[in-house]
Amino acid sequence: MPLWICLRWPEASRTPESAARLHALALALLRYSPRVACFRHDSVVLEVAASLALFGGVRALFRRAQATAHKVLTPLLPGMAPSATGAWLLAGAPCTSGRRVLQPRSLARELDKLFVDSLPETLPHREWLENVGCHRLGDLRRLPRQGLQQRSSPALMHALDAAYARVHEGVAWFHPPARFRQAHDLDFHPQHAPALLAAVQPLLLSLCGWLQNRQEALHDFTLLIHHEKGRQSCAPTRVAPRFSAASWRLEDFNRILKEQFQHCTLPLPAVRLELVAGPSHPRAPVAETLFPDPARHAQEEQRLLDLLAARLGQGGILRPRPLAHHLPERVNHWEADLSAPTSAALPAALGVNPRPFWLLAEPRPLPVRQERPVHQGRPLRLVQGPERIETGWYEGLHHRRDYFVAEDPQGARYWVFRERETGDRWFLHGLFA
Repeated sequence: MPLWICLRWPEASRTPESAARLHALALALLRYSPRVACFRHDSVVLEVAASLALFGGVRALFRRAQATAHKVLTPLLPGMAPSATGAWLLAGAPCTSGRRVLQPRSLARELDKLFVDSLPETLPHREWLENVGCHRLGDLRRLPRQGLQQRSSPALMHALDAAYARVHEGVAWFHPPARFRQAHDLDFHPQHAPALLAAVQPLLLSLCGWLQNRQEALHDFTLLIHHEKGRQSCAPTRVAPRFSAASWRLEDFNRILKEQFQHCTLPLPAVRLELVAGPSHPRAPVAETLFPDPARHAQEEQRLLDLLAARLGQGGILRPRPLAHHLPERVNHWEADLSAPTSAALPAALGVNPRPFWLLAEPRPLPVRQERPVHQGRPLRLVQGPERIETGWYEGLHHRRDYFVAEDPQGARYWVFRERETGDRWFLHGLFA
């Protein structure tokens, strides 16, 4: 048996602006069911019979759909019934009536209480219905069917049967666009991070519904923050979050946007937000296993890196990209690309000789005291080495170095070397953890 949820907007009118807002609401509700439709110019309905088990039952799904809808569009009146028209009528019913029924018998009992003009198809026949003493839908339903057919219209008969779930009700299903690009005019003009994050929620919910319907994810999107036009007009502020792992969850989007808004200074208050999704990619289905899945730990690591990149900037997080070279400073190469896994670029083995965790970008000269290198006023004792590295002759710079592991009196270890040509100059090249 079908089960419909209706979310009715009492302020709707037959205008392009109202249609655009209902379009955004339909996109957001695609998170809960692929069977969504814009209904009677002022509502969005979704058929949820197949989604009950996934979202924890009727009450949990009804509350979640209602909460999502109120973040996109307010005020909204909810209703639930075995028919779309019945749910629509219950959504517009007085508060004294039940707005959530599951069985056709309960639906008939609640609809019978409503005034007859709550069904728009009865309006052309209002005078006749008043003359015969038909004031409620229950009175209309109890009229002789043959006489009602002769004195009314097929549209009224079909609407009445559809409301009481007696006939199949055909609706035009909502088809999301191939590319996501949506704008939202703001009722208030935010300029600070918390208000901006709250204002962008309707767009993010629509984006999540669009991705859920397509079973896709994305690595980036662009948020354009438009400012007031006029004498002090300026170009829109552009915020472009990036995700190393393709994402589709609202919490992932909010986590990165919150960090970026903290470091974003708007020249003027925002009057309009526009969200443009980047290229989307099919996402792999989530496999629920009995034992912990190592892939989930990798996903958490990627989310942490995305959060740090949003906080420190795209150049603030580096991944090792070692090069094939004998000279240590040439091997130690880093890039800001977080999209590729680290293991793809690391060598299979690092060799038997010790290498420091922190390699300086340029070797630092060390003073010498009694023929021993000195670092920060403390003499160093050589505990391992030498390791001879001789390379660079093919590039015109012939390096001849002897590397040692040195230790200071406090036990800290350093990677030092001296040039073979001079033999008396020492350099600090790395620090061990």
